[in-house]
Amino acid sequence: MAVTETTTEGWGSRLGSSIKGVVIGLGLFVIGFPVLFWNEGNYVKTAKALDEGEGACIAVDSNAKVDPDMNGKLVHMTGKADTKDVLADDTFGVSLTAIRLSRKVEMYQWREHSKTEEKKKLGGGVEKKTTYTYDKAWSEELISSAEFKEQGHDNPPAMEFTSETWLASAVSFGAFRLNDRQVKRIGSGQAYAFPTSFVCRVERAQVAGTVIYVPEPATRENALNKRNVASQPRIGDMRVTFEVVRPHDISLVAKQSGDTFVGYTAKTGKKVDLLSDGIRDSAEMFEAARSSNSTLTWLVRIGGFLLMFIGLSMVLKPLSVLADVLPILGDIVEMGTGLVAGLVAFACALVTIAIAWLFYRPVIAIVLLAIAAFFVWKLYQKRAAKKNAAAPAP
Repeated sequence: MAVTETTTEGWGSRLGSSIKGVVIGLGLFVIGFPVLFWNEGNYVKTAKALDEGEGACIAVDSNAKVDPDMNGKLVHMTGKADTKDVLADDTFGVSLTAIRLSRKVEMYQWREHSKTEEKKKLGGGVEKKTTYTYDKAWSEELISSAEFKEQGHDNPPAMEFTSETWLASAVSFGAFRLNDRQVKRIGSGQAYAFPTSFVCRVERAQVAGTVIYVPEPATRENALNKRNVASQPRIGDMRVTFEVVRPHDISLVAKQSGDTFVGYTAKTGKKVDLLSDGIRDSAEMFEAARSSNSTLTWLVRIGGFLLMFIGLSMVLKPLSVLADVLPILGDIVEMGTGLVAGLVAFACALVTIAIAWLFYRPVIAIVLLAIAAFFVWKLYQKRAAKKNAAAPAP
C-alpha cells in the first residue's frame, strides 16, 4: 500500500523561500554563540563544584541514626531505600509495596512513512516526488490519521488508557527521609511479573507473561470473539506493561539537613546532590558525575556547532538557488557553500570556546594559547629555513 504525490516548485518561489530563511538562519547562527559560551561556563562551574564537594565530603559509616554533628555537612552514606507505601493501579488491579510503579500503554496503530526525491529542472525549478507508505506498529503516542494521504488507514481518535507513574510518598533511608527529587532518581526498575492469583479488572483483557493485552472495543463487545491479541493484533488493541522499583540499596552524597537531605551549594553556585543505585563509594560517585558533566558538555558543543552550521547554510542558500538555473552549477555552488558554512561555523565555535575559557579559566587558556603560538612559531621558522636553503647563492 503506497501513494505517490508529485509537486513542482518554480525557481522564483524557491528563491523567495530561501531569502526568507536567511533571517531564521541568522538567528540560529547568533544563538550558537551564547549557547557555547554558557556551556563552557556550566562545565567549569560544575567541575569546580564537584572538586569542592569531594574535598568536603564526609563518609558516614551508618545511616541507622541521625548524628546532629553532621547537620549542614556534605555526607556520603549507603543503605536501603525502603518504603511501606502500597502503590496501586486501580484500573487494572495491580497493587504492591514499591518506591515507584510505572504503567506503559501502547496502542496498535497505523503509521505513515514518507520518502521524497527531488529532481532539479533546467531554469531553477524542482520536481518533488513523495511516496507515502503505511504499516502497523505498537505506539505509546496517539498517531493522528486525519492527515494521512491515503484513505483506509484510520486510527482511533483517542487512547482509552494512558501511561502513568505512581511514587511512594514516604521513602526512608535508615533513620532518614528522602525528598521527592531523590525518590524520582532512584532507578533499577524491573518488569512487573503478575502473580498467579492476578485477575485483571479490565473486562476481557488477556494476560500473557508480563503483558496485558486489551482488545479494541468491537472485540470486547462480542463475547464470541476469542481472538488472541498477542498473535493477531488489530488496530485499536492496547498493550500494557508495568515497571516497578522495589526497595533496594542506594548510595547518596548530599548535605544532611535534620533527618533528610538537601543539595550542597558550592562556591560556584552549583549544587552537589548525587544518588546511585547499589553500594558505591564517594570516589566512584564523583567520578561518574564528572563523566556525566563531560558528556553533557560535548553534546552541547556539538549542538552549538550545528546551530551555527545550519544557520550559515540557510544564510548562503540563496546563492545555490540562484545558480540552480543550471542544475549542475547549482550543485557545485551548494557544495561550496556547505564547505564554507562548515569551516566558518567550526572556526566560530572554536573561538567562542577559547574566549569562554579565557573568561572562566584564564590560566589554562593562556597556557594553551602559548603552546599553540610556540608550535606556530616553530613551523614558521622551519618554513623560513627551507626557503633560505632553496634560495640561490649570490
